[in-house]
Amino acid sequence: MQVSDAQGQMTHQKSKQYDFIVTGASGNIGRHLIPLLGDQGYSILALGRDASALRTMYAKHPQVDCADYEALPGQEICDTLIHLAVRNNDQPGTLEDFTRANVDFTNAVCAHFMRMNGRRFINISSVQALDDSNDSPYAVSKRLAQRNLSASLGAGLDTVYIGYFYDESFFGKKLGILNQLGIFGRALFGLFKTLKPTTSAQSLAVYVANPENDLPKPKILTDDLLRSCLYRGVTRAVDVLAAMAILILLLPMILVLWLVIRLGSPGPAIFAQTRVGKGQVPFTLYKFRTMKRDTASVGTHEVSVSAVTKAGKFLRRTKLDELPQAVNLLRGEMTLVGPRPCLPVQQELVNARSTLGIFSMKPGITGYAQVREIDMSRPQELARSDYVYMKVQSLAINFTLILQTAFGRGRGDRIVSGEAPQG
Repeated sequence: MQVSDAQGQMTHQKSKQYDFIVTGASGNIGRHLIPLLGDQGYSILALGRDASALRTMYAKHPQVDCADYEALPGQEICDTLIHLAVRNNDQPGTLEDFTRANVDFTNAVCAHFMRMNGRRFINISSVQALDDSNDSPYAVSKRLAQRNLSASLGAGLDTVYIGYFYDESFFGKKLGILNQLGIFGRALFGLFKTLKPTTSAQSLAVYVANPENDLPKPKILTDDLLRSCLYRGVTRAVDVLAAMAILILLLPMILVLWLVIRLGSPGPAIFAQTRVGKGQVPFTLYKFRTMKRDTASVGTHEVSVSAVTKAGKFLRRTKLDELPQAVNLLRGEMTLVGPRPCLPVQQELVNARSTLGIFSMKPGITGYAQVREIDMSRPQELARSDYVYMKVQSLAINFTLILQTAFGRGRGDRIVSGEAPQG
């Protein structure tokens, strides 16, 4: 292998086997991930555009060799390549600029990896790239790079999506001031973590060093907000306030809708149905009745359009049929944003959600899948979407989903005719 010395001269060594080769080794992730791996005794080749700067950066880590990209003749041997080199979304540039950095360069790294006969190519991406509606140059270029890598590497590709990156003593480039505030800074960062998905350097190091610790696809490595007392407390407070506002401020509307339903068709105005809740514990969900009395208790997508009442069509289109779920909010059986609760008889969906750990969350009145028009007629896709939400949930995302629902996104489960009422 050839590497550049501090004066830019080339020296020659025999090919060496590494546990990890890391591109973009001078970036924020590399500077915190590589020392963690080096401290565990792994041999690492750190790649960047300036080998002398890398050697200075990793001078205290004898397990880390450094080289320029241009100094690689293809004689290295590695088990795992960690691809961190990227043009980040906080950098200016056109789609063409991002494509050169995130697609063309990634293709070149992939080709080099294949010549080395490497086993595992870990492609680090951002959770932003998971959102197909995100058309930023960064997200578009990262999705294209992912498709190219998948076509070239197949099972050898391990793409991991992470959130805002930090470690125990580094709160990220954007929040650098918190590093100087000690305990107060850590407390403020705890608040920040409720606002957007985050990923610690420690959890990433554990994952890359233990390939047997596999993740469901898409592989998302983020902190579990369900373990945050602050997040749970704020979410619960919002649920209670929303429920009280509905039951008090909208009481006249609720009474009018109750009367319209009672006069429009035989049967009760409130529809009560058993659904699967958190921990797979059954609970009774309340809605305004939108279907004729004695309609079979099955998924909405299995019901004929003829079963929907005249008033029900309006209620479903406007989502007003959900108003009685304010009672479920007060009881703590549901939350504003979460996976839509399914019926116990929807076993394929129940099994898929159970496998992915979805039942660790409360069911929601609206949700990540719902605003993307993914309903219970597609149980596997719905469970995967619920899983993505579970890994990227935050107060900011919840607020966005509530707004999207309020402005008409998310029509819910389709009935037999192909219409899309709220499920």
